[in-house]
Amino acid sequence: MKLIQWGNKKLGAMLMFNIPASQEICNRVCKGCYSYKAYKIYPNVLPAQTARYEATKQLDFVAKVNKEIKAVRKPVKHFRIHGSAGEFYDQAYVNNWARIAKANPGITFYAYTKRMKEFDFSKLKSLPNFIVIDSFHYGGLNYGKLDKAPKNAFICPEQPKANVSCGVDCTWCMDKQGAEANGVFFKQH
Repeated sequence: MKLIQWGNKKLGAMLMFNIPASQEICNRVCKGCYSYKAYKIYPNVLPAQTARYEATKQLDFVAKVNKEIKAVRKPVKHFRIHGSAGEFYDQAYVNNWARIAKANPGITFYAYTKRMKEFDFSKLKSLPNFIVIDSFHYGGLNYGKLDKAPKNAFICPEQPKANVSCGVDCTWCMDKQGAEANGVFFKQH
């Protein structure tokens, strides 16, 4: 089984990596978690994400991901970690992503996390090609009804029927100065 994959409908122009959303991995279960909804609609997703999670615990995880990235035939600009599910679950896992990003300086890696205060992200944040976005940037989760969005928030333009392609039409989340400093707010749909 491949560890990395091309993006989903929203993230089609980039690579991504997903592990399950669960209490064990995320240290929480978020109300309305879209990953749980996807597991019901697409029953083959959870076993594949679970296999990827198990692969993250192996000593050769970094080497395998790097090998798969190098084998991609078309140019890769962006890599979304936990594009549809998952979370940074321990410090070793955070550090492994730093090693992967460092080995692939031509690719911009980015991820959201609700665990910014639980782990040391300084190695990731110090890399010029890695953006870590705090999902609690605005004092609460960075999604909700549009009328609840903070006044200074950047609102993600990729919404159903918006005809905006993430990583092509909008690259806010792939911009270190913008996304890390100012966060992003997602309209709940």
